[in-house]
Amino acid sequence: MGKLALTSLAVAVLVLTGCSQKSPEVDMTKSTTDAKSSVDDGMSALQKLIASLEANSKVIYFDFDKYNVRKDQQANIDANAALFNSAEAKSFSIKVEGNCDEFGTDEYNYALGLKRAKSVKDGLVAKGMNADRLTVVSYGESNPAVNEHNKDAWAKNRRAEFKVLP
Repeated sequence: MGKLALTSLAVAVLVLTGCSQKSPEVDMTKSTTDAKSSVDDGMSALQKLIASLEANSKVIYFDFDKYNVRKDQQANIDANAALFNSAEAKSFSIKVEGNCDEFGTDEYNYALGLKRAKSVKDGLVAKGMNADRLTVVSYGESNPAVNEHNKDAWAKNRRAEFKVLP
């Protein structure tokens, strides 16, 4: 047993110290920073485009306990359809996120948020968007825009927002 341990120790020492300490050869004549920066620029340009599209999208607000798009919000649907159908946005998918205020049970608010997202999706499709580019999700009351507890805050939390997906 002792010989086995001693042999194992000797093999381990040879393996760990037997490798030469050679520094890697690097060809300094080729520039890798040019290729890397062009990839970074491409990614940052994509991220900037996505951020711009999201920032220019209009939030759709809803009445208490309702999921139909209000008449005063129809212009926002029109603007979003034009934005998401633009040449720069055509290659992206859009996620419609339905949100609610804090009233009602969690289950009820998730269902209401989903109905809100679907009604916005239907409005966008009616304005010429391809339904295959649109997905819907509900956050219920779990994603408030405003954390206060008053009428103005509740009105701002009853909404549909948009995320651009690459």
